[in-house]
Amino acid sequence: MNEKPNNISEMAKVYEKNTRISIPSYDTLFSMVQSYFRMKLKEKEARILVVGAGGGNEISAWGPSNPQWTFTGVDPSEEMIRIAKNKTIQLGVESRVQLIQGTIDDLPTPNYTFDAASCILVLHFIDGIQEKLKLLTSIKENLTSGAPFVLVSAYGDPESTELQDRLQIWKSFWLVGGAESSKVEELVTKGIMKISFIPENQIQWLLAEAGFTNITRFYSTGLFGGWMCHA
Repeated sequence: MNEKPNNISEMAKVYEKNTRISIPSYDTLFSMVQSYFRMKLKEKEARILVVGAGGGNEISAWGPSNPQWTFTGVDPSEEMIRIAKNKTIQLGVESRVQLIQGTIDDLPTPNYTFDAASCILVLHFIDGIQEKLKLLTSIKENLTSGAPFVLVSAYGDPESTELQDRLQIWKSFWLVGGAESSKVEELVTKGIMKISFIPENQIQWLLAEAGFTNITRFYSTGLFGGWMCHA
């Protein structure tokens, strides 16, 4: 009977360890986003949309300390949704969380229902500018006017030496974390270089085209950047 929770727990540990190597300031990122949301939402009851909620790290970071917030999370991965559900139970916040296996198009609610939203480490897995724009537009359409939104994504021009230099730092963190050199090179060729990098100015253009305003980059570490804006 305990086999499944143990497997979920091990998956979560591996996922979180690897993420923290890839993004050295990962935990600080969630604290920064929480502070931004708190500043904009004040003390009111708020509905938070989490796009890419698999793993449950947003809910783990923001749920226990913000009892006035409720969360709706979407993620296409069944395994990652299972990890997130397990975390909500462990933290005792499951009554304030709805998790949906699917995409934002599978939300059961009508448009303009959320008071804030996050999309962390999702956009770079979506190929094509139009598909990226479709996602961001859908998020915007599900937010109340003026709602805060945070986007975090890998970024950069794949042909630039600037991105290649940042990639060297990313690789060095994996080596310091104990990974073998051959494993790191495999992560680069089969992982990082397969994701959809686009330059920062294109990310800002996509956000503006989707209808967001006051777009500001507030976060940068290694291969990843974060932008805050308003619906």
